[in-house]
Amino acid sequence: MKRISFAAVACLIAFHVSAQNPMKTQKDSVSYALGIDIASNLMQMQVQSDIDITLFSNAMQDVFAGKAQLSQEDAQRITQTFFMAKHEEIRAAQLKQFEVNKEKGSAFLAENAKRPEVKTTASGLQYEIVTQGTGAQPQAGDVVTLHYKGTLIDGTVFDSSIERGEPATFGVSQVIPGFSEAIQLMNVGSKYIVYIPQELAYGERGAGPIEPYSTLIFQIELLGIDSPAATATAPATTPTSTDEKPAKKAKKNK
Repeated sequence: MKRISFAAVACLIAFHVSAQNPMKTQKDSVSYALGIDIASNLMQMQVQSDIDITLFSNAMQDVFAGKAQLSQEDAQRITQTFFMAKHEEIRAAQLKQFEVNKEKGSAFLAENAKRPEVKTTASGLQYEIVTQGTGAQPQAGDVVTLHYKGTLIDGTVFDSSIERGEPATFGVSQVIPGFSEAIQLMNVGSKYIVYIPQELAYGERGAGPIEPYSTLIFQIELLGIDSPAATATAPATTPTSTDEKPAKKAKKNK
């Protein structure tokens, strides 16, 4: 089979491009392409409706002519202030759609608390004992090895050391507050089901498949208490806290 040279391919591409757009020179093409690039970036930031295109174009011409009406420092200050406010505006709008998770979680926990086998701590954490172990009880500075399975209140599994077939080992203080509290309630050999309110989980941040304000459910089996936290291996994305990154991450559940 005859091979086509790179130069030939480049010529074919150039011919196709010239046939599909009115740009006659490289300068025309580059100018238009840069305009597309800048406009696309601004659209991704959702700010196109906040921009006066005429002033935007005038500013570019002024800069090229060395006659900018704002200093570089003033321009940076204005844009930084604008984008910080815009980020908060977009974030607030995004979070609003997840408010329903708060309501569903609160309703679920209120109903769950009525079951006699469910205990509720002062923080609002709920748990039930499946098996009560007789081993040692972890403290905040300990490292533990355990199996766990995390689900949303609708039953969706978002993480599971059980499915991976390998226990997780990590520091008690490396995980989200509700998970950390639950571990410290358990003795080695225990199996608990814990129900973690959103404020003791990921709150408004969410994490991967976990939407903001989600109430979480974990099945936990505490297998042992191990070495100091500095040598621990963290679990997958959850229930590790995103505020304190462990030294090493275990293989993520796919």
